[in-house]
Amino acid sequence: MGKYGYFDDNAREYIVKKHFPPVPWMNFLTNEDFTAIISNNAGGCAFYKESGSGRLTRYNQTRQIPMDRPGFYFYIREEDGSLWTPHYEPVRTPLEHFSCRHGLGYTVFEAGYKGIESNLTYFVPRDESVLLWKLTLTNHRSVPASLSTIAFSEFSMLKANREPLEWAWNRFYTSSTFDAEMNGIAYDYHIFEDLPKIKVFMSSSVPIVAYDCNRDAFIGRSGTLELPDAVKAGKLTNSNLPGGGYPMGGLQNTMTLLPGESRTVVITLGCDPGNFDDCKVIARKYRDIRTVDAELARVKAYWKDYTSVYQCDLPDKDMERMLNIWNPYNCSLGFNRKMSMTSQTTGMGSGGVQTRDSSQDSMSLVSLDTERAKKRMAHIMRYQLPSGEYHSSFDMVADVATPFYAVRSDNAFWPVFTLYGLIAETGEDEFLDRVIPYYGENTASVSVLEHLARGLMYVKSLSGKNGIPLIVEIDWNDNLYVFSEDGKEESVMNGQQLVYACRLLKEMAEHKGHLQIAEWCQATIDELTASLNSDGVWDGDWYKRYIYAGDRPALGSKASPEGKIFLNTQSWAVISGTAPNGRDIHCMDKAAEMLGTPYGLKLCYPAFTGIPTPQDPLWNNGPGIRENGGVFHHAHTWAIMAETVLGRGDIAHAYYRQTMPNAASTDRGEDLYLNEPYAYSSTSLADPDARAGEADMAWFSGTVTWMYLVGSQNILGIQPTMQGLKINPCIPSDWREYKVTRKYRGKTYEIMVYNPEGVQSGVRRIMVNGNPIDGNILPLNIEGDTVQVIAIM
Repeated sequence: MGKYGYFDDNAREYIVKKHFPPVPWMNFLTNEDFTAIISNNAGGCAFYKESGSGRLTRYNQTRQIPMDRPGFYFYIREEDGSLWTPHYEPVRTPLEHFSCRHGLGYTVFEAGYKGIESNLTYFVPRDESVLLWKLTLTNHRSVPASLSTIAFSEFSMLKANREPLEWAWNRFYTSSTFDAEMNGIAYDYHIFEDLPKIKVFMSSSVPIVAYDCNRDAFIGRSGTLELPDAVKAGKLTNSNLPGGGYPMGGLQNTMTLLPGESRTVVITLGCDPGNFDDCKVIARKYRDIRTVDAELARVKAYWKDYTSVYQCDLPDKDMERMLNIWNPYNCSLGFNRKMSMTSQTTGMGSGGVQTRDSSQDSMSLVSLDTERAKKRMAHIMRYQLPSGEYHSSFDMVADVATPFYAVRSDNAFWPVFTLYGLIAETGEDEFLDRVIPYYGENTASVSVLEHLARGLMYVKSLSGKNGIPLIVEIDWNDNLYVFSEDGKEESVMNGQQLVYACRLLKEMAEHKGHLQIAEWCQATIDELTASLNSDGVWDGDWYKRYIYAGDRPALGSKASPEGKIFLNTQSWAVISGTAPNGRDIHCMDKAAEMLGTPYGLKLCYPAFTGIPTPQDPLWNNGPGIRENGGVFHHAHTWAIMAETVLGRGDIAHAYYRQTMPNAASTDRGEDLYLNEPYAYSSTSLADPDARAGEADMAWFSGTVTWMYLVGSQNILGIQPTMQGLKINPCIPSDWREYKVTRKYRGKTYEIMVYNPEGVQSGVRRIMVNGNPIDGNILPLNIEGDTVQVIAIM
């Protein structure tokens, strides 16, 4: 058990036992259209579609004091006036016992106060835009208990950035009033220029005795969120706010519990894009407790089925837990970046989808939720220009490109990586024949395969003095834009990724009989492999990162005063296959020597103290933070992948554990790591920053999908290919056996891997249903729904 809680793997939950972990530890309750984030103390907010434009309720993140307030609160008032809350905040009355159970798609608070047991469950049904709060109170006292329950949430103005900017005026564009037919409160935000025009409501499953729509009336002049005046008085004020102001939802119920008796009340907080009549229908639906219970069962069944695609039994139980439960859960949430609001990030951005990030987020979904990934990738193809460049960001709802990073030189690679994974997963190569127009009016329509080829050809057409692709605005490393000089800089990482993309595209083109594309890919691979190993790119011990057209020393070179070595060009030299034998091991060993920390590999070293030289001002993160010499977990995953390519399972596994949240939180200590031990963080701080080891920004990061891929496919070695499942493990030498159950192309493969000689990589023999096969790719024409596989390393 950790300092603040522990995992229950059988229940697939994380149980928080202390009220104040280092930061609020969150859960996401969502059905893709409607989302509620909720902390270990019931702080959080709800939003429809996008966190920036459809926000229903208010929330203070860690940048504000008091943080993690407000949320979805149940005040419980005793007959003698004493007050407590089953989620502890905001009243903070000491409880006899307390736990917050974060599960897949739901959160449960269990607490006790002077013989009253409470069980409070929050979840979002699969098909309705509502958050359900189900509170059950049980009386274990020897006498009857008369209680009032008061549900509270504070409404927001949908477009979140209006809250800090224009609250003083826009609050009068709201209306919050009690609706007897709804048995709740109807909230409307009707400023003319904002979309969507959704209707918000908050209702109760049992008759209410009082309500409040006006925060001023509820809190009162002398009250606080800890003890509102109306709660202190014992009855809400029945305030309405038809002309706007500070809108809220407050619903009071009363109950008398006999000894041993239990009662349940359900609060429904939700919205509808139509009108309040539709809201009333939804409110009536969830007055039936059996319906609520059935919907919760559906949520749990959904996540059980979703995670069943890949299950493993490993010697490393921390890794097993993440691959079986929390990593795929995090992948689904990260896929929808419109929800990117946490206790640390505001979610006030434009939302939308990005070619680079959304393609990567889809890479894990191609197996976990194939149709969602396929739909997303088809949409991304629509935002490629006839030149071959992709728009970097676009709004799928409005169906328009957005100006956020309008140009970036790495856009073309990620769709190739993802669509290879999609075809390898499904075998549905007809997706490559789908005809999709280029972005813009009256543009040509070409096949997906041609889209992919045109994108790579565009990158190749912009090359510098060494024959390496130019960096256009930025490549993967957003912060390198500050080092731009004259627009003629070459990105070594771009060159390496282009080679890797060409290898994948060549295989797809050959499969479809497009020999011209395949020949272009091979010619590009040959040309770039030579260029990437020229004296202008190889620096004697490692690969440079960013090469200037003039005489300025390259970033990632020994001649550079800071930023002498970058991690990505060492990892991608190995992944792409461009580093010759010997040089591949040497550059990764140098990366370990110069970039290694107890928390992972730094992105670069030494960190920059001035840009472009140490004598200049610093235009970047502080030294040791994020791209400036911090441990950028996304990049760290590629080092793991590179080590598996080299067959060094001991190193790959050690790197994997360094940024795996449950292991990192324990190894570093929860008070240093800070973030949730069940959600991937984006970065870790490193020396010279005094907070080295502290993790930053959980949940939404390219780390999430790549950790799933390198864990499930590269270390455990169950790799989808165009020809079928490939068994290619690269594991720690002290693992003797492990098991993977993998659903693939309509069959379930039960795979046992044995390692009797303690090697790190390679398979000696494979048996399929008791019969030996040649090679390490499982045949596709096997009878039966379940296939038994034994692999001997």
